[in-house]
Amino acid sequence: MTVDRERSVVFGEAVDLYESARPGYPEQLITEVLAYAPAGPVLEVGAGTGKATAAFAARGVDLTCVEPDARMAATLAAKCPRARVENGIFEDYTPDRQFALLYSAQAWHWVDPERRWDLAHAALAPSGALALFWNRYLVNDPGLRAALAEADHRHGVTSSSLHQEEPDRADESQHLLAGDPRFTGLDERSYSWTERYTADRYLDLVRTISAYRILAPALREPLLRELAGLLGDGVEMTFVTDLSLARRAA
Repeated sequence: MTVDRERSVVFGEAVDLYESARPGYPEQLITEVLAYAPAGPVLEVGAGTGKATAAFAARGVDLTCVEPDARMAATLAAKCPRARVENGIFEDYTPDRQFALLYSAQAWHWVDPERRWDLAHAALAPSGALALFWNRYLVNDPGLRAALAEADHRHGVTSSSLHQEEPDRADESQHLLAGDPRFTGLDERSYSWTERYTADRYLDLVRTISAYRILAPALREPLLRELAGLLGDGVEMTFVTDLSLARRAA
């Protein structure tokens, strides 16, 4: 499997929407990741607009962020001025030191699958921690969720739809790490919460998902209008953050 580079940077077209509509990450996750990792410098891969960065920076860590999209990197630098921001892909990044923690929020699947584990191992100090986490989104009403998925399908969104079952990336990472002797101490955790989104904010969330962003406007806008007609005044959602942890073997 190769990484779709064009699709991986479409998020920069919607920086403001991404910042306002995407959920963040639980404070408990930040606390537990930092407790799992040894003290030392921290590297974030695929930092985006800083949805996770700001939470880690608030804990006073020495933070370096790699972000491929220049538009997102600029927003990130303004939002987290104490973090070092490197604009580029992780595959081209040369660490100037070994890190005590490497984490990636919602972005690890955009790193070349043939190289990602080698790159993580090389960036980490012995016993350094690897933390990979993703948010999953679930519309609580099953009837509404099915109707939204049907609208997606009619308009050509058949993969990575917001309204279909998402791949369990945490399970995938755990499976791959379990067979790699360079990593140990595997741990998997999950955090969940519910939140009500207004119809407008929900549509903004849709606009930040790559499967919808890659549609031509002539295809995307009719779909958004149909989704708006189904949503009414808002939607109850459950968010689940899945976390995979491992340590570089000493």
